[in-house]
Amino acid sequence: PQENKMSHSPPPHDVVIEELQPPPLPGMVEAPHASGHDTIGLSSTHAQVLLETVHQLQAGQSQQTALIQKLHKTVLTSRSMINELVVSNSELKEELRKVSTALQCGGCKKKEVAFAAQSTLSVAGQTADEEIHNIIEARKRKQAWPVKHSTLNCFSVQNDLVKLRFHHSEKYQHVPIRIPKTEKNKDGTKPCKLCSEGKIRRKTTWMCAVCEVPLCTRPLMDEDGSAQTHHARWHSVRDLASEHRRCHDELKNGRESRKRAKVGEECPIIDGGEDLAVKPDQAIQMI
Repeated sequence: PQENKMSHSPPPHDVVIEELQPPPLPGMVEAPHASGHDTIGLSSTHAQVLLETVHQLQAGQSQQTALIQKLHKTVLTSRSMINELVVSNSELKEELRKVSTALQCGGCKKKEVAFAAQSTLSVAGQTADEEIHNIIEARKRKQAWPVKHSTLNCFSVQNDLVKLRFHHSEKYQHVPIRIPKTEKNKDGTKPCKLCSEGKIRRKTTWMCAVCEVPLCTRPLMDEDGSAQTHHARWHSVRDLASEHRRCHDELKNGRESRKRAKVGEECPIIDGGEDLAVKPDQAIQMI
């Protein structure tokens, strides 16, 4: 009963609570300062603990970097497999169309067409860096690399170049690099293979690092920023011939529309991704 009474009694007033000083940190010692005041310094034990902590952080950062590199390699491999599956899917549709035609006309080689369709499926997602290396080396021995003639047709029809165009890996990355300057090509520019034809040309200073094909890296002047560059289209479409006609028509129509709109004024003409301010008569000749 007495204990219950004490627990319910109100707390006394005017109770003074002394402020407690913070306890010293572990590993910290007081060291005399030159001015005569005492200061807090690091002990050798605490310094060793800090050093071990720094080493652990560095080791963790190295592991994180290795993990990021491994993840990047996995992403590139996945992209290569996806692109090859897309190509194989398109080729399979074409082969199935041939099979359907063969069934309709009784005199066709049905077994040969069916075998071709099966072979297309068997190579899906199996292109390796070694195979791409062998493709390039074999063409170099035949003095057929880089491809200089019928580039669009070769990269659309020939199976080895189709594999090369869609293969992405850490070793073979289809990124734009500068066209090297030579004695015959001192400014390091070439017409884009995907949009240039005849007198309607668009020069560029960039080419694909793997395909070694000059390709525009900027959208046309009439296109917005969301449009794919010709470098991106080259590595994403199956039928390069149709894409070439589309890109060339876009380039031609854009220049003709600017020619009609800018007669009598100074007209900026894009050539190789760079703006060149020229006089009206020069602009008409360049267009």
